[in-house]
Amino acid sequence: MQKTIVLPTQRELQMQQDIEAITANATRKDLIQVLQAVQEKYGYLPQESLRLISKNMGVSRSEVYGVATFYHQFRLDPPGQYVIQVCMGTGCHAKGNADNYEHLKVLLGLKGDQTVTQDKVFSIEAARCFGCCSLAPVVAVTDSTGEYRRVYGSVDQKVLKKIIAEHREKAQNQESEPQRETIVCQRK
Repeated sequence: MQKTIVLPTQRELQMQQDIEAITANATRKDLIQVLQAVQEKYGYLPQESLRLISKNMGVSRSEVYGVATFYHQFRLDPPGQYVIQVCMGTGCHAKGNADNYEHLKVLLGLKGDQTVTQDKVFSIEAARCFGCCSLAPVVAVTDSTGEYRRVYGSVDQKVLKKIIAEHREKAQNQESEPQRETIVCQRK
């Protein structure tokens, strides 16, 4: 009987190296910081990264998964090219951002608890307060790397359509984006 050996892909080897570097000298109390570092590196927490974190830190997989799913900041699925974050802080919620969130789902063709568009261009998230309540309701758009960010204030359904059209065009043109650009749109 012949044994088959499956060698890891280059991506898997790179992830192993990345996780080893991130978890070197880390202890159980550093788990949240480790998860944050891995998510910053990959844009989300791939399942394989959770296994490697567990192995390297000597923490059970269920504990790693439990922390990753407990905190709102962590993603277990890859985000779209552009992540639309809808602020659900008190001021934004009171000024209609819950309705904006639902309208975005309709505009993007998202059903149920689906958060990433079929073409992987957009994903949406309910977010915590951005700290610019005077501009409520507020929506932020980032790219999946976090290098690009725009914040939009006084958002309504018309502004949401413009945001989607603008970023869909950018995705089609594959423009290189300026880093950390922030633009605030207000109603006239």
